[in-house]
Amino acid sequence: MHTPDRYFTFREIVERTQVKPSAARSALSKLVKITLVREKKITVKSEGQKAALSLKKKKPEKQRKITAFIVNPDFWFLAELRDLVIKSSVASRKRLTRQVKTLGKVKLAAISGIFLNNDRSRTDLLIVGDDIGKRKVENLLTQLESELGKSISYTLMDTDEFKYRMNMYDRFLRDVFEFPHEKLINAILK
Repeated sequence: MHTPDRYFTFREIVERTQVKPSAARSALSKLVKITLVREKKITVKSEGQKAALSLKKKKPEKQRKITAFIVNPDFWFLAELRDLVIKSSVASRKRLTRQVKTLGKVKLAAISGIFLNNDRSRTDLLIVGDDIGKRKVENLLTQLESELGKSISYTLMDTDEFKYRMNMYDRFLRDVFEFPHEKLINAILK
């Protein structure tokens, strides 16, 4: 639900949530008011156009203050909200399975990591198959990251690579399957 000690700018929030700036501003205002989100002025470096154009002289970078936002770890109902989000994501597994099936000839799709509330996973989404469109995968990931509010690490393999790595007892794949995971699609493993 949140990234500890990580501030997000208004622009980052709008990009990650894919909502209109006016809606984001209104929601943030309400979340700050109930203390779920804190805001803080932070200093960022901004490059001037002249500094970018001038290769000979390095001008000092200008600094400006902007408002950034972070989830309040002391919010009274943070654990309950996290559980609610996780439960609602369980309800969306069927939808995720349908979306993954549209990517190509998917033989295996396994979720772990943030989908199962496990920060120590090597990947969040493993997709194995053939004729999988990278653009479709990127669009799906953008949508999922928007819904979850977190970056998703994913692994994409064709069937031959997966079989080769399984036969050589690849450490990465062993870690994926030995730690908490859930198979959404399984037409390759017995």
